[in-house]
Amino acid sequence: MKKKIMILIVTAFALAPVAAFATPTPAQQAAKDCAALRAKMGVSPFVQAFASPGTSNAFGKCVSKFAQVERANLSSANTLCAAEQADPNFAANHGGKTFVQFYGAGNGKDAFGRCVSLKARSSTRAEQTELNPAKSCSFLKTKLGQPLFAQAFGTNTNHRNAFGKCVSMVARSQSTSVINAATMCLSELNDANFADSHGGKTFAQVYGTNTDLSNAFGNCVAQKLQAATTKLQASLTSASKTCRAMRSSDPAGFRSKYGSRSNAFAKCVVAQAHTK
Repeated sequence: MKKKIMILIVTAFALAPVAAFATPTPAQQAAKDCAALRAKMGVSPFVQAFASPGTSNAFGKCVSKFAQVERANLSSANTLCAAEQADPNFAANHGGKTFVQFYGAGNGKDAFGRCVSLKARSSTRAEQTELNPAKSCSFLKTKLGQPLFAQAFGTNTNHRNAFGKCVSMVARSQSTSVINAATMCLSELNDANFADSHGGKTFAQVYGTNTDLSNAFGNCVAQKLQAATTKLQASLTSASKTCRAMRSSDPAGFRSKYGSRSNAFAKCVVAQAHTK
């Protein structure tokens, strides 16, 4: 019995380094992304943002979306690590260490896998920082003022659900924008002429900000997501002011077009934002 226990302990220790540096699959990492996003947003706005009408499949829908981003993260990590591995100047730029010495542990056979895992994790962290719909809604609330913000996003009688509705709307938009951003960044990463159009700098040098430039892809995605979010905020701000002017100048026409229920103004904002 003692011999069996010792074998199990030795086996566990032998497998520990592998488990510690195993790279999650895109679906596994996407599930973590969605759990983190749900914690940021709150359950109700999260469900409103991702569930199909009449269903409760919000988490699955979220994972399906973010798995696309995590596949891009993994693909970019493989591409960047392959480039580093083949770079004859790698040691000169990494304190005299070879690729295997810099990333590897033990006999160094895990160097490439550790490199990929590091870059994929760094990208995810950079992207998650920018995925903050509540922050965007706080900005809009300050920009518009509480009364107009409440009307622009509130759908119940007293408009107290305005912030949650705003958060779910921004989250839906950001979840699409981050996929588009990842696609654009992959295109840049795989562009053979990237350095020629960026002052001789590689993709990693342009976007990377940490010591090993491992967050380059995530920063690229985060920058493009930030630009899309800024555009969305401007569109919603403009739409809210347009709807206020429409309702003031032509109340009957406004009611005819958007109704007179408590969600009429919010319907106007969504419609106007889509046209801008």
